[in-house]
Amino acid sequence: MSKGGRASDTRRSSEQSGKGASSFAMLFRNVLRSPFGSDSRNSGTMRRELSPSTGSANLAAATHAQLPGISHSPVSIGEGTRLQANSVPGSESADHGSSTFSETQSIDRLAPVDSVALAQGHTGLADQGAAIGDRLEALDVLVSELKGQPLTNLGGLWCMLEDIVEFAFGNSSGVNKPSELDLAHHQRARRLILSLLAVFAEGGQANREQAESSHIDTEDVQKMRASILRVIGCAVGWEEVELAVQSAAWASSDAKHLSGDTVQWFERARSWVELAADHCYPENMTREPSEGPPPGPHEALTESLAFLACIISTDYPVLDPTAVSEITSLLCEMTARARLVSENGLEEVAWIWTEPAHLYGVINLLNTVITYGALSQNALLPGITLLCTTVNVPLCKELCCDIIYTMFTSCYMRDALLTMNYVMRRGNTGLNSKNIYKMPMMTPYQAAVNGMVYFITQVMDTGPTGFQFSLRTGNCLPVLGEAALCMHPEVLSLVFPYLCKVANDDRVDSMLPDDWTVLIAILENTVECRLSDKYEVEPGSDIDEEDEPPTLAYLYDGALQAIVSVFRRSSQPTPASLVNLLFKMRNVLSDELAQSMLQFIDARGSLRPGSSNWLETLEEMMHLYYFDRSRSTHLRRQMARLCTRPFTEAFDVSLQGIERKPFIIAVLEQLHLEEDEKIIDSVLEILYMSLRRTKDSKTFHNILEFALRAAIEPDYVRQIQPDYMHQDDNGDMVLPEQLSMNMQTPTYPILLLGGESTAMVDEKSHSSWARITLTINCLLKVVEWRMSSNDTLGDETYDYLSVDTISLVNGLLDLLESKHTFPSVQRNILLGFLRFHADANMRVYMLLPEHDTLLEQRVSLHENARMRLVVQSDDAVVNNTVDWVPFPIARYIRVLVYLFQTNINIETYNVLCRGLMVQLTNTHLFSTCKEEVKAFLRYLINYMRVANYEQETRTRISSVEKNRTATYTYGLQVSFMHYKSWILRDQQDLLISTLGDGLMMTSGAPEAPQICLHALGVAMLELHGAMVRMLPSILQNLVRIYSAAQLSVHLLEFVSSISRNQGLYTNFRKEDYHVLFAVAINYIRFHNNQRRRETSLLTNTAGVRPADGGEKGDPRRLSTGAIPVSTSDKHSLNDVALSQYVLVMAYQVIDVYFLSLTPALKAEMFDSIIVGLLQSNYSRSNLDEVNEVCLDMVLQNYSRSSDDIMGISDVTVKEDFGPVVERHWIQHNGIVTIRAQKEGPMAQIIERSCSGATSRIVDLPAEVSRKYVERTERPPTSLPASPLSDSPVPTFGSMSQSASRGRSIGRNRRLHSMAPGLPSLHHEPDMLPQDSIARLLRGELLSQSDLSRAPRFPIRFGAAPCLALEFINAYQGLQNLDVPVMLPPNFEAVARSLRIFDNTAMVDTHKVSVAYVGPGQTTEREILLNQQGSPAYWNFLRGMGNIRRLGQMKDFSAGLDTSGQDSDGRYTLGWRDLIAKLIFHVGTLMPAREDKQEQIVRKKAHMGNDFVHIVFNESGRDYEFDTIPSQFNFVQIIVTPVDGQVPIPEDEALWLHGDPSKVKVRMDQLYKVKTQINPDIPFVGPAAEPKVLTLTALPGFVRSIAIHAAIFSQVYTSCKSADIGAAEYVSLWRARLQIIKRVRAHAQKERTKRLNALGSQPGSLSESSADMAEFGEPISDPAMATTAAQALGYLVRDLESFV
Repeated sequence: MSKGGRASDTRRSSEQSGKGASSFAMLFRNVLRSPFGSDSRNSGTMRRELSPSTGSANLAAATHAQLPGISHSPVSIGEGTRLQANSVPGSESADHGSSTFSETQSIDRLAPVDSVALAQGHTGLADQGAAIGDRLEALDVLVSELKGQPLTNLGGLWCMLEDIVEFAFGNSSGVNKPSELDLAHHQRARRLILSLLAVFAEGGQANREQAESSHIDTEDVQKMRASILRVIGCAVGWEEVELAVQSAAWASSDAKHLSGDTVQWFERARSWVELAADHCYPENMTREPSEGPPPGPHEALTESLAFLACIISTDYPVLDPTAVSEITSLLCEMTARARLVSENGLEEVAWIWTEPAHLYGVINLLNTVITYGALSQNALLPGITLLCTTVNVPLCKELCCDIIYTMFTSCYMRDALLTMNYVMRRGNTGLNSKNIYKMPMMTPYQAAVNGMVYFITQVMDTGPTGFQFSLRTGNCLPVLGEAALCMHPEVLSLVFPYLCKVANDDRVDSMLPDDWTVLIAILENTVECRLSDKYEVEPGSDIDEEDEPPTLAYLYDGALQAIVSVFRRSSQPTPASLVNLLFKMRNVLSDELAQSMLQFIDARGSLRPGSSNWLETLEEMMHLYYFDRSRSTHLRRQMARLCTRPFTEAFDVSLQGIERKPFIIAVLEQLHLEEDEKIIDSVLEILYMSLRRTKDSKTFHNILEFALRAAIEPDYVRQIQPDYMHQDDNGDMVLPEQLSMNMQTPTYPILLLGGESTAMVDEKSHSSWARITLTINCLLKVVEWRMSSNDTLGDETYDYLSVDTISLVNGLLDLLESKHTFPSVQRNILLGFLRFHADANMRVYMLLPEHDTLLEQRVSLHENARMRLVVQSDDAVVNNTVDWVPFPIARYIRVLVYLFQTNINIETYNVLCRGLMVQLTNTHLFSTCKEEVKAFLRYLINYMRVANYEQETRTRISSVEKNRTATYTYGLQVSFMHYKSWILRDQQDLLISTLGDGLMMTSGAPEAPQICLHALGVAMLELHGAMVRMLPSILQNLVRIYSAAQLSVHLLEFVSSISRNQGLYTNFRKEDYHVLFAVAINYIRFHNNQRRRETSLLTNTAGVRPADGGEKGDPRRLSTGAIPVSTSDKHSLNDVALSQYVLVMAYQVIDVYFLSLTPALKAEMFDSIIVGLLQSNYSRSNLDEVNEVCLDMVLQNYSRSSDDIMGISDVTVKEDFGPVVERHWIQHNGIVTIRAQKEGPMAQIIERSCSGATSRIVDLPAEVSRKYVERTERPPTSLPASPLSDSPVPTFGSMSQSASRGRSIGRNRRLHSMAPGLPSLHHEPDMLPQDSIARLLRGELLSQSDLSRAPRFPIRFGAAPCLALEFINAYQGLQNLDVPVMLPPNFEAVARSLRIFDNTAMVDTHKVSVAYVGPGQTTEREILLNQQGSPAYWNFLRGMGNIRRLGQMKDFSAGLDTSGQDSDGRYTLGWRDLIAKLIFHVGTLMPAREDKQEQIVRKKAHMGNDFVHIVFNESGRDYEFDTIPSQFNFVQIIVTPVDGQVPIPEDEALWLHGDPSKVKVRMDQLYKVKTQINPDIPFVGPAAEPKVLTLTALPGFVRSIAIHAAIFSQVYTSCKSADIGAAEYVSLWRARLQIIKRVRAHAQKERTKRLNALGSQPGSLSESSADMAEFGEPISDPAMATTAAQALGYLVRDLESFV
């Protein structure tokens, strides 16, 4: 396909989709005579038939005469296609006796006719001797018969008539001489021959395909063609020419085989065209424009134009270009000729050439010249004019477009555009100014302009690639600009879409500024057509082809919108001309264009304060685009946003009073009608700034009235409680039906979850919901600015705003109480009011909502100098002045009570509880309304009591919401404790009881029980008396919930915290202790069962996790401290650490509570504790080490009081006796050491065990002598079973039941004095065997049958069976134990192990750092340099522990210097209880000077190596976790004052040595405690969520958290350093037990070695002579001993004798 063909296909689709030229095409059909087809499809067909490039064919097969020697193969002359008048679509050829186009098309469907055979049927035609007249008559008949028939054997017929041809067109020897013929016959013969050739041209179509395929071009054929062409060339006169032109193209194969001179043929064809044109369209033509030319001239002109085009296309190089241009120019001018016609008195212009086929022929000729030759400048003007005028003729349209496309893609482009521009500039002159015939809306000039615009807009972008964008815009836009000036609708309907297309092109960014200027100028010059037109089709709607075309307004706006869109999305500045154009059209702009205009105007700053007439322009725009509600929502949004500009700009004097402008008041007044959120946002911004800026109280109240009207929905009615609590005669809040506080069947309030009840209307279904919500938020923002902002506008004072602010607050309270307020809106108001706080000066302000949880904020001391609001009752006057305005706190409290009474929405209830949790911590806010607050608190306590959320049948909420609500409810009760002085005793008890009941909410998530446990942990310090009274009942609830594994950590920490406050359990009974021990033992059992199950699963299933394992209801993975039960190969480190932590805490609970018991209670609790531990033992073969340690602790402290235990020194110091003899004995898990003077009587007896050690100094000879006398006078009544009677001799390493294994300990010096008071259990029937205790101390297990019958253990105390055992016994006075075995003397391995043992602490030791952060401090160096703190800080320190002099410390000092050099300061802070010791690295007690870097480094070394940091933060900022970075920094406990009040620092010495009561510190000041955790470890402790306490309770609470955090950090570190599968925490007691076992192993090995060396039996082994020599002279009577060594020797021999 040719380039032109591809372009035409592209244009065809473009034409069918384009609507711009359709109306012009319909009107143009009336111009010409013939009715055209409805579209251009037929024209395309005809163009292909008429094209000189496609119509030619070769001469095919000429049939030769039957002459001798010549073959007679049938050959026909090739037929050239030609245009016939009757082939033009729609021509009226039937009236002229010619066949129609359809008849011509039917020729090919008829059977071919042999022309020779038909000729032979005419008598005399072939007879050359016949009379010429007869032959001509026969020829005439033959011609008539051949018309319309497909013919063959034309060559034979031509040979048959050769003599007649010679007669007509030359001399021939075979005929009569011309003189004998009549002239009429001669003329008739010429016409008949030419007619026959015309018939040949028509009838030869049947053999065309055969001819084309054969390509026969023999010498005979060439002679025949030459003969025919000679005949055609001899035609003279109009009649002959009219016939000759019909066969010229056929005979010459479209001028490819012309005989003779080509130039001569060109001149001959040119003359034919001119002659035919004169006959078709004479200069003095008088026929009507609707009448066509006669059929003969019509056909002749058509054929001659086609033949001329064929000659030019074939032989242009040999032709004269001037002649070609002249005929082309002449024909173009001739077709453009017009004349005036008058019809009904109206003069119109009619073109002379009215036949479409003729127009097409001329255009085809023009196309041929352009394609095969060159078009001169002289011919360019008429040619362009012709093309532009006839483009809308359907037959010519496609060819015109092809020609223009060729010109635009060739060297003709510039000349063509200049010519078009020239034509346009000539304007409407002469006939051009008259309307076209039957087209009253268009002149010839406008038709030409329309065609030019059509070519530019519809043709330039066709083809495979289109035109270069810069060429198209730079060259075409000026032409279109000139064309648009004619202002004709058809022209503009093409120009506007083209402009839109240019603007939407992807290459539009490359347009030059000059091009934009031209483009915008086109719209500026044509704006009048837009202003005078109206929309008929809305922008953006689809326009069907059958619908009416879009209006000019629509097309104009489309172009304008496309241009505007370019600048909206581009960074280049918008031309001022475009902005001015939009502003000029502001009254008729569409919504989208209006938006663009507003954007451009805003960018130029035309509507900003200070611009010329900005306020008047803004008001006009508001009336056009905002108040007109028919405008689009997007436009009104943008206009509203622009209107906010004067309010958001910096305050200027010119803006003074703008809020009182009528259009601003109108905007605010219509707020209640708006529904779009963005519009509402803008209006509310205006409202917000108006309420801020207005100085007129009346204006303020008017605007406030508008806002309150917009914040209410009259059609909505909120549901309330059907029956709610009320006040009694005393003003106290009571329950319905006068129920008392000790009621048995309380009435539960009904709470509904929003959206789940059919009775509750969905508030969001109201269209006003968004407006109301946004309005409330705006009003709250105004309140926040007026109450919490220090900025002012100018130099104005704002004291008067306080009264207006109270009006605003009261308005919001009205909405809070209104039944027409949506619950969600009610909650928003509540969230605002719950942020009200008061500073130390009782001034009211609002917390900034910077965090989700308000307790996360750092509230500084807030001095709002602009406001005059103060906390006071409604009827009170502050300082008797009018400068202070009382805040309506009393009314606020009443509204809160009303909400609790009437509210039915659970979300609102949760907001109330959550917000009050924070607000109640600000005691300043409620301090002046004591009675109201007391009544409120009483009401809330009663309300909480009856709101039992476990009663799901009465509270119609889901289990998830139930737990969440309960969590907030119980969390709120912690805040009540800050007002403990206002709460009566019975209400305090009720409060604690409610928290105790909350522990039972374990059916869902664990948050509620956790909150209750944490709240009770605070209550034990804040409400100590109530906690003491209610604790036994709380313990009963603990037993019921211990199976909830999620609570394990929290529950054990709670129980542990109780143990460190002995005042809480002073009045405990045996049953209460049973509960505590049962809880701990159950956790141990649960841990070991899960561990055993896990090990079994891993062994049996190779690590496959079971689908359902463990006890029912116990979660498999616990997020807050549970026992891990995963059976996967790789456990989580956190889960393992938490599991170990639970186990450690359970044993610590047993240890600390048992040690705190009296000896009598210990005796009663012993059996249940030991049985519980044995039943929970993990190993099936022997006793666990942790249980061995616990058993040792129980036996060692069986008869000791807690005071005795606390009196035992933590350090075992070997006395300096000079030369000594030292011997060691091991008994079960204890080691006894006696150090005796060689030269003196004194001896030191050291008793070591895994749970402790004791040391006593005695006069050993005197003591041994005294004991000997006592035993002689009173023999022992209770003796142990003889070790030699039924069992082998005790040996080391033996695990037999009766053999001595040396595995016991003892350290009580008063054992014998307390033993007689204990009851004897020897004869009870459930008593276990006498050796049961000894077996346990050996590490053996008892049978399950013995344990299942609630047995009693044989605990018996009495005199030792031998004198030596009075001194050598690890368990003083306890009978039925294995005999101690002496360790090898002077054995280095044993001595080394004992040194390690003595260096291992006897209680758990922890070190915690304490840092003080002063006001404004944020860096590590600032904090480390602190040497003092506030009085509250020092008060906090003294509550944490005891001040200790470092130089006097001999025990655990956490690495601090105790040498007396005071390198780490003179003092430190310490604390201890029965099982733990805590040393604080207090930063302010350590020296640190700016000029001594080593002190700072040493201080950081101490503090940075601690797992737990306590930070007393008074900086006024949040304390960042990495402020003091360290790899050991696991837990940070941050303490901050709630109300921001930081007392003035006092002298440090006053706290260390003075009277703390002299320092003024508010002990009721509240502090927030929060834990920050290293992200690698899980949260533990109750301060994961912030807790608020008074300064009185703060030290104990923080210390408890620190101890638990330190324990967990040690457990975590131990698990992290070990393999996950074998991770296990080893306590100090257990480490000491392992040392004792190593000592036993070393001794056993050495003893075996010595036995083997001596070859003796174990029973005969005794001290060597060298060893015995150390004791001095042996004695037989203790009274003879003079030195301690001699007495010791006697004891050694006495024990050997006994064994």
